[in-house]
Amino acid sequence: MSSSTASILPPPVAGDTSGDFFAWIRRDPLGALLLVLSAGVLIYFFGFYKVFMNGAQSTAVWAWKGWNDENDQVHCRFILPVIGYLLWLRRAELMSVVKAPSGRGLAFVIGGVVLFVLAVRCLQPRFAIVSLPLIVYGAAEYLGGRAFARIFIFPCLLMLFMIPIGGIIQGTVTLQLLTSKTVGAVCALLGIHVQIIGTTINVDGHSFEVAGGCSGIRSLMAMTMLSALYVYFALRQPWQQFAVFAGSILFALIGNIARLFTVVLVAKWWDPVIAGGLYHDYSGFVFFPIAVLAMVGFGNLLSRDWSRAEGGGHLPIGRREEASKDAAEEETERKKPASPVSYDY
Repeated sequence: MSSSTASILPPPVAGDTSGDFFAWIRRDPLGALLLVLSAGVLIYFFGFYKVFMNGAQSTAVWAWKGWNDENDQVHCRFILPVIGYLLWLRRAELMSVVKAPSGRGLAFVIGGVVLFVLAVRCLQPRFAIVSLPLIVYGAAEYLGGRAFARIFIFPCLLMLFMIPIGGIIQGTVTLQLLTSKTVGAVCALLGIHVQIIGTTINVDGHSFEVAGGCSGIRSLMAMTMLSALYVYFALRQPWQQFAVFAGSILFALIGNIARLFTVVLVAKWWDPVIAGGLYHDYSGFVFFPIAVLAMVGFGNLLSRDWSRAEGGGHLPIGRREEASKDAAEEETERKKPASPVSYDY
């Protein structure tokens, strides 16, 4: 590792828990300057380098316009502030971890730069957004080492949710067919007469088209992002995190199918106009929270200590060791010999 790289960050200091960012700036002003310049270059190319849409938009502007109501991705505008908050919560750890710059991070940085160049050549801004977490993580590992970069793994993964899916919605035919066929199967099981023709559901002469946005892709994107945040804060075991994240996909699809099924019910027994208009537009505010609660309940089931179920209580798995230690201490105290009785009068 070259000396110029090592000078960017303060020398490794084991157990440094000061967490004083400004103290580091005073110790190594050149390193702080280089970090600021690197951040400036990153901000310029992603925020101000206009190359997309005939040279009229930068990556950030293109993404911002894609986070709109039509794509149901307005929530993406809060991802970067959420990432900043997550890093702020771990600021003490960021400052206290031993900095050991690693050359392996350069591979991620180079990969991100190549992907950004490819995005420019192909005029595909989604590639540019994917390159951002690669560059950020690579820079963190190159400058601070693996332990330092590990803190950035989840924030970098969260950046992938910033990708606008507007064009992707046009490629959801398989999901649309799955949704319409499932609704038709449920109706047939319950004896409700409907006619399914491709992605069209005919209810007593009224047709309802399962469009790309109704396929579940939008609720799927929002649900997966919420589940990622939930498992990050609430669960500690990797298998639990993976199971809940994968389950959130299923809950989102089931919730969307249930919503479309109720649209059929409203059309058949109330008013098709209301079913395709007012009810269709606002029923998502009912079924999406139900899907979120199902995900949280699933996570709660996975985190229970079922070995204590007979006693009528449960603990998150993350607290099992603490509970076991307390129980052992109580058992030790119980087994201590009793103090002799004093007969002094």
